[in-house]
Parts: sequence; structure tokens; C-alpha cells
Amino acid sequence: MNRLNLLYDAAMKLFSEKGYRRVSLQEVAQEVGIKKASLYHYIPSKEELLYQIFLSVGEKIQSRFLRIKRECPHPLKRIGRFVECYLSFIASDREAFRIFLTEKKELTPPHREKVDAICDLLNALMREAILQAKEEGMIAPEVKEDLATLFIFGACNWTVEWFSPQGKYSMGEIARDYSDIFLKGLKTSKE
Repeated sequence: MNRLNLLYDAAMKLFSEKGYRRVSLQEVAQEVGIKKASLYHYIPSKEELLYQIFLSVGEKIQSRFLRIKRECPHPLKRIGRFVECYLSFIASDREAFRIFLTEKKELTPPHREKVDAICDLLNALMREAILQAKEEGMIAPEVKEDLATLFIFGACNWTVEWFSPQGKYSMGEIARDYSDIFLKGLKTSKE
């Protein structure tokens, strides 16, 4: 693993454990085993480290969601796959995801705009699938796609706080059950 990746991993671990504001660049340097001054050879600032973590998380999820949209024309199945994808990412990269959910306020406005654009796209893809299912009579007409989207992502996001790989359920089981709960609560008797 190259030094830059080691820096990102160290920053991710420390930011996730302590929070962005409580971590110094000195601590990141110590975690990697280099002098603080050497960090600036790799990164211009602590905020840049944070931004790169955000981009890494956001772009991976965005790429997977766009692939699901291309591969899955059935809107209810697409919603289920979005949920499974999102939760599998939380399970596989919990530290990065915790940062993604809690530290956006620490980004400078230009960086925050880029991250917001990624989040907006994820929300739009979910809303689009819900709207399509609604228009095709698979979801009750009174369902508000914006609130349903917030509900789905909110429930998924909260797993970062309580999920444990050693717990009662695997993330795969949680993803399947969440999908069933979301979709059975949304579907009409037609589907």
C-alpha cells in the first residue's frame, strides 16, 4: 500500500473514532509513522484528507447506483437493489461511512457542493424508482416519493450506529428484511 493510501486509512480511522475536529495532523502523521511536515508532500491540508474520504465513499456508491439503474428496469426490484447496495457498503466500510454521515459540515463550501451533488444524485435515483413504481401502479398513489426516499435512507443510515458483524443478523439479512419492509409497506395489492 502506498503512503497516500496509508494517510487516508489513518485519517479515516482517527476521524471515525474521535471526530474530525478532535484529530490533528500530528496524530495522522504518527499513525502512519512519518513527521508532520512530511504530510504536506502528500496532502495540502487536513480538510483535503476529509474531502478525499468523502469522494471515495460518494463516488463508489454513486457508481454502483448508476449501474443498478442501468441493469434493473423494474422499479421495485431497483429500490431493493439500491437498499442492498447501500447497506452492503455500510457493512464493508463503516468507518468511511460514519464520516460521510457526520462530518460534511467540516468541508469548505466548494467541497461540500461536490459532496452534496453526489448525495442529491443518490436521492434522485431512489425518488425516480419510487415515482416510476407509483406511476405503474405498484406503489399506492398517496405515497410521497420525497418522504419515502428520506425514510429509506434514514433507516439505512442508522445501521452505521447499531450494526455489528457479530450481531444477530448479517447485513445481507438486514438488507433483505429492510427491502421487504419498505416495499411491502409501499406496494398495492396489484404487485
